[in-house]
Amino acid sequence: MATDKQIAANRQNALRSTGPRTPLGKARSRANSLRHGLLSKVGADPALVAGAEKLALSVAREHGQPDHCVEAHTIAEAELTILQARAVRARLLDANSTGRTLDRAANDLRHLPEGADDGIPVVATTRDNDLASAYLDLLPTLSRIDRYEKTAILRRQRALRSLCPVR
Repeated sequence: MATDKQIAANRQNALRSTGPRTPLGKARSRANSLRHGLLSKVGADPALVAGAEKLALSVAREHGQPDHCVEAHTIAEAELTILQARAVRARLLDANSTGRTLDRAANDLRHLPEGADDGIPVVATTRDNDLASAYLDLLPTLSRIDRYEKTAILRRQRALRSLCPVR
C-alpha cells in the first residue's frame, strides 16, 4: 500500500512527464505504432477493412450467425493481423538473406576438398557467418513480431470459442 508521501511524490512526478512537447516530437511519437503496422487497427486501412468485412461475412455465414456478428469480425481482424505478422517476418528474413547469399554457391565450391562432389562445404564461409550474425541481430524484432502473432491467435481462438460453444 502506498503512503500519502509516495502518492504525493507520484503526482508531482506525473505533472512533469507530459510527453513530447515540440511538433517534431509529437509527430515522431504519433508514428511509433506504424513501424511495421502490427499495432495499427484494421479499420485504419481501407483495403484491410474490405478484406476483413468479406472474411467476417464468410465466417458468420459458415457458422449460421447474423452478418454483423461481433465474434466473426474479431476472428477476421485477428486473422488479418496473423497474416500481417507472418508477412513482416518473411520480409525481414528475406531482406537479410537476399544480399548475403548471392555468392554462396561460388564460395562453397572453393571450400570443397579435392574430389568431393557432395556439395557440403568443409568450413563456414564469411557470408554464412554474416548471415548468422544478421539473424542474431534480428532476434529481438522477431520475438516482438511473434508476440503480436500469438496475441492475435489467442484473440481468434477466444472469439471462435464464443462463436461455436461446445455442446
